[in-house]
This record gives sequence, C-alpha cells and structure tokens, in this order.
Amino acid sequence: MDGQTLFGIVERYHGLGIHQSGTAVDIATARWLVTELETRGMSTSRQSVPFDRYAYESSLVADGEAVDHLPLFYEWVGEVETTDVDVRLVDTRGGGSVGLIDAAIAEAASSGRAASLLATDHPNGSLVAVNRSTGLGSGHPVVLVAGRDHDRLAEAAEIRLRLQATTERAATTNVIARNSAALGTDDQPLLFTTPLTGWVRAAGERGTGVAIFLEMIERFSDVPVLAVACGGHELDHLGVHHWLGTRDDEPAAVVHLGASVAVDQATPDGRVLAPTRFGVTNAGGDKGDAMRAALTPGRLTVRTDTDQWVGESETLQLLDVPMLSIAGGGIDFHTHDDTPERATSPAALSLMADIVEAATRILIT
Repeated sequence: MDGQTLFGIVERYHGLGIHQSGTAVDIATARWLVTELETRGMSTSRQSVPFDRYAYESSLVADGEAVDHLPLFYEWVGEVETTDVDVRLVDTRGGGSVGLIDAAIAEAASSGRAASLLATDHPNGSLVAVNRSTGLGSGHPVVLVAGRDHDRLAEAAEIRLRLQATTERAATTNVIARNSAALGTDDQPLLFTTPLTGWVRAAGERGTGVAIFLEMIERFSDVPVLAVACGGHELDHLGVHHWLGTRDDEPAAVVHLGASVAVDQATPDGRVLAPTRFGVTNAGGDKGDAMRAALTPGRLTVRTDTDQWVGESETLQLLDVPMLSIAGGGIDFHTHDDTPERATSPAALSLMADIVEAATRILIT
C-alpha cells in the first residue's frame, strides 16, 4: 500500500469512534479488522476476553457551565451528587502506564472532601486519560479534567459533580489470523501484534500501528505469519494476557507494533517523525547493530536493555523469542486531539512501513 492508502486506514480506524474496551465501537472495530484481514487472504478467528467494564453517567458543572471530564475508572463505584470537591493539578506523564498517578490519587483520597478533580497538566492544556487496571481502587470519587480548566475550577464559586458508577460484565475481543503459509505447516510463525483499544479515537496512538500491522501482513505473505490484535490495552493489557494464557501457537519471533508507531509532528521545516518513540529488541551483537541502523531513519531511539519493554511487550517478552517492539507517544497521546491530520501523514506511514519491514527481515534472518 502507498502512504495515502495507509493514511486512509488510519482515518477509518479513527472514524469508528472512541475505542474503549467492551463498547459497541470495540465490537465494530474487531469486525472491521476481521474484514481487512480476510481481504488479505488471512484465516481469522475471534477470542472473547471477559472483564468487568466500568460504566458511568456523570455531569460536572462549574458556576453554571458544563466542564469536560472523565471519571477515573475503577477508583470508585456508587452514586454521589456533591459540591464538596477539591481541585488538584497532576502530571499524568502521558497516562500510558497503570500507577503513574497513584500518589496523586492517594492525596486526593485523604483530602476529607466528598470528591476530587484532577486537572491533567499538559502542554496544550488537554485532558489526558490514564490507563487503569480493573481492580477497584481507593473508594474515593476521582474525576479527570483538562489542565486548561484548572484555574477556573480552582476559583469557581460552586462546582457540582454528579456521578453514578458501577461495573458490569462485558467482553473485549482479540482478533487472531493466519496466512496461507502458516496453515497446514508445523513451521513456527512470525507473530505480528498490535493493540486495538484505547481511551479516545486514537488515530496516532492506535491507528498508525493498525495500518502498519496490515501492511506487514501483505509484505510477509511468503512466510508463515500469525497476526494477533488485542483488546483491553487501556485496562492493563488484559487482552494480550488472555491470549498468552490460552494460545496454541509458539511463534519463532515477535514484532509488536505498539503506541504511536508512525506519529509525526509539525516543525518549521515540515513534518518529521516524533522523537518520543523508541524501539526495543532483544537481538544482540551484529544483528542488534543492523536493526539499530535499520530503525534509525525513523528517528527511533533503539534500546537493547530488555528491562525497558513497555505496553504489551512487557507480557510478550515472556515468550522468550527474538522480539522487536516499537512504541512511544506524541503530544496528543491519550487526548481527544489525537486525530489523523494532527497525528500522522502518508509520508510518515510509508517510511515507517519500510523501516519496520527492514528491521523485521533482519530479526528473522
């Protein structure tokens, strides 16, 4: 596929809606991906991953004006309507890992107030969603708001929060596919994997990885390929944990296409791939050096310290096979500003497809 076609895949993924696990959009996304895979000649199946979904209804009003917000999932369940809230500014550090704001949550829970608002500090003042685990937290109602709203909320004469929250049984989906070269053979396949879900529409965070994932399936049609796209990313990677515990396959090597694979950014000299992305590989020696050289044109910092796996690769490394993981972030990571036009470009997607292919061929040689 050319860069414009890859960009069209990002647009379609983004256009499906907000990709939270266990939602109608999650179901529709899995269905769409199955069609894309089958169009490419893959044999597909779907694996249901049950979990307790956080469900809520809420409103937040400051001095009569509605405020954009997101309850902190799994921190509290119940029903509350109150004006007894405190407002705090918190650095979510991108919100990509569970536990990043535990200290801030603990301070909020000890405030003695009925509820707390955590304003997410961000260069553009955006509301940054934070990854969560499905275990219940402090029991204190906590709501995220945009950093740009911190000052007006701190100075508001009245803030009224209404929140109803519960958990309900639901499921997300792992999509599993094999190409014709992998069917009817005992050869260990090359595994390509990417997450499918997230807090927002996630064009850059998720869509670029999905586009490159589909492109790699086409480029490696001559070797046995297993493709696994997992749900539950934002909920402590519950989909990949489920797949790993139930799998029938032992891959020969893994290429994990994580967050922000082809995210770029505007500069005075034009758009360039974001430097806040990195590759991690357990390939050492000459192979590791060759992979580093292959990945460098993508402005990827390449780590061979395997204590630095992130995202799903933290779990996938338990397979103990040669692996490459590409992940990172961009300025709009975990925000509603993560749109195709802001997050990536045909040139970035085309370049990263070539780079991932080159590094993968080195990995499996």
